[in-house]
Parts: sequence; C-alpha cells; structure tokens
Amino acid sequence: MLALKTSCEREEVYQTLCDMGLDQIARWIMVLPEDRWEGMFLSTWPTLAKKCGYNR
Repeated sequence: MLALKTSCEREEVYQTLCDMGLDQIARWIMVLPEDRWEGMFLSTWPTLAKKCGYNR
C-alpha cells in the first residue's frame, strides 16, 4: 500500500516514474518549471501522481 504525502520532491517522483518504466514522463517532469511542475503533474496525470505518492 502506498502512503500518500501532501508534497513530494521532484526527484522522488522522477525515480518512482523511472522504476515504473515511465522514463519519458519522468523526463517531462524534470523539464517543467520548478514552481509549476506539481500542479501540471496533478492536472495532467492525476492517477499517476497518486501512484507516485502525491496527493494534494
């Protein structure tokens, strides 16, 4: 079972995505602006964000 966090480090999300074999999405996360990546990740991939442990 995944524990949900209220915030995540981008590097944690990147590593989780890579571990899931989703390298292309992981690279997309890393090129997004620091101040916008969380919102964009949640709005674009909400189910995947939850699987990465991110829930706002």
